[in-house]
Amino acid sequence: MKISKRIISLLIAALIGTTFIGCGKKEEVPPIVETPAPETSVPETPPVVEEPIGETDPTVSAELLFTITDGLEMPSQVAMPKEMFGDTYGIDETLLESYIVNMPMMNVKANECAVFELKDEKDSQAVLEGITKRQKALEEQWKTYLPDQYELVQNYKTAVKGNKILFVIDEHAEQIVENFNQAVKE
Repeated sequence: MKISKRIISLLIAALIGTTFIGCGKKEEVPPIVETPAPETSVPETPPVVEEPIGETDPTVSAELLFTITDGLEMPSQVAMPKEMFGDTYGIDETLLESYIVNMPMMNVKANECAVFELKDEKDSQAVLEGITKRQKALEEQWKTYLPDQYELVQNYKTAVKGNKILFVIDEHAEQIVENFNQAVKE
């Protein structure tokens, strides 16, 4: 037993010794001395101007959407790209003076808010048909995914006032419709 205790003591001492050696003093690195860069003339670059994605001019629809949703807590949204609008809604853009469709930034939310300004009120039925097409597609998309979002899609709201049409899927839909009706003057 004495031999095994001595061997164990020796191994522990060797282990402690290598630990101290590994954690020992580091080699000193000489300090880096900065040398001045040669002077050269660099042309001044113009400041970078960030432009928002989508339309740059605020339209009547965009301003109205901002007004009716201002102060409401809504999930992050982005404007639907123009290339996607025709396939998604099936609305002829020539019928519209302006429009904006905000859709969720992440695919786990069904919230969508759209305002359409028509050139002529008589075309409102065509726009409403496009809204129905979109709502049915969203219903199909969400019915087997997230039940709470599916319920939101089923409880969508539309409002028509003059040449403006609202389509909204949101938990605040009733408040947004009320704000729309107050904001739009016929």
